[in-house]
Amino acid sequence: MGGNFAPLVQHGQPWRLLTALFLHGGLLHLGFNMWALYQAGQVVERLFGRLGFGLIYLGAGLLGSLASLWWHPGVVGVGASGAIFGVYGAARAYLLVLRSHLPASVFQEMRTAVVGFIGYSLVMGFAVPGIDNAAHLGGLLGGCVLGAGLATPLTSARPVRWGRPRNWLALVLSLGLGLGLWGQTPELPEPRLQARQQDAFERVLLRFSQVEPALLQEQQQVVMALREHRLSDGAALERLEQDLLPEWERQVTQLSWAQPSPERAWEQQELIRYASARRDAVKALAQAVQTHDTAWIDQANALQAQAEQILLQIRLQASAARARKS
Repeated sequence: MGGNFAPLVQHGQPWRLLTALFLHGGLLHLGFNMWALYQAGQVVERLFGRLGFGLIYLGAGLLGSLASLWWHPGVVGVGASGAIFGVYGAARAYLLVLRSHLPASVFQEMRTAVVGFIGYSLVMGFAVPGIDNAAHLGGLLGGCVLGAGLATPLTSARPVRWGRPRNWLALVLSLGLGLGLWGQTPELPEPRLQARQQDAFERVLLRFSQVEPALLQEQQQVVMALREHRLSDGAALERLEQDLLPEWERQVTQLSWAQPSPERAWEQQELIRYASARRDAVKALAQAVQTHDTAWIDQANALQAQAEQILLQIRLQASAARARKS
């Protein structure tokens, strides 16, 4: 419904960076953000004027959305907290830049409120799962930069004097930070494309699960026939090199071409290692038949044991992943 989600933002829906600022995950989320905005918003609007406040709110919010996108692109983010952190960041910047223009009592009261809110919220963000501290920090940084650039003494005729180089420097720096975060965000496939890729990966796995037992059975039959002298070396070598080896090579290639989802990339890599070990074991076995050198038999057995170990590891990791989901 307009949340900040990289696969959609990166594929034709950049407006989500803005709309996410006006969506919330429930009444508690909305209520806390509006309370925080009420506490600081009136003061910051008085310091920077309505136009300056609007620029800080939206600019910091967008920078928070970009920081959230960069930090965890696969998560849907909503909430005004990045923009609100920008409001508090602008207040803090104003206190630093124009400290001498404020009465001591007002300065002390504002500093305590601003620093307390920022510190408490960041600690809670790191301690409680589901809180988007990346958006908080991005918005805070944006608010500090814009606030420092736009800060004007209260005695001035206008809240913001737009012609100053410091204003434009703050805008350019904020834009540069946003573009930097956008450029560093890993690109994710569009969800429908990702679903098609996942379906293709599942089909590859299905074919592999059907072919693998037959290949192992045929290899075992060749080895047993050689031991019982029911198969000549030439016939065994032909079956190994003409039947088994090309098929294992085909399985390695198909697994390599598959495009799984990021969370299943490990499975693809482990299956490639597994199929490669089985293929190399067939190569070593063919060398053993051709040269009658027992060292090749030892290497084939070692590769088979390695493949079994990889397969066991795949099953353990898959079981752990299922347990985490449930």
